[in-house]
Amino acid sequence: MVDFHCVTKWSKLDQNFTGVDFRRIVEQVVPTDAAKYIIFEGYDNYTTNLILDEVINGVCIIATKMDGKEIDPKYGGPVRAVVPQLYGWKSAKFLSGIRFASKDEPGFWESLGYHNHGDPWLEEDIRR
Repeated sequence: MVDFHCVTKWSKLDQNFTGVDFRRIVEQVVPTDAAKYIIFEGYDNYTTNLILDEVINGVCIIATKMDGKEIDPKYGGPVRAVVPQLYGWKSAKFLSGIRFASKDEPGFWESLGYHNHGDPWLEEDIRR
């Protein structure tokens, strides 16, 4: 049960996502010490960047269900990342891949001027 925050200033509280805790993926993959970032990739060529340590120490779900139902494609299904401590653009829809990177690679919205981090409580949204 997590809250989901959109950069357009709305939030959906107590959203129930089901899937795989990202830490389990890290345990299986065992990224090298050089990996400092993760890049989520979507089937629609969307990408977004996150700090690996922050995601491991926070909440990140590779979600397949929302509120007990398969995720509808209009909400990013069949699989999407959910990173509730950051704005929604960091929770990549239509997830097709996860890359571990040694250097930061700003994604789609970050390249267009959105904040590279995206903390809703610090209002890290656009052009900061």
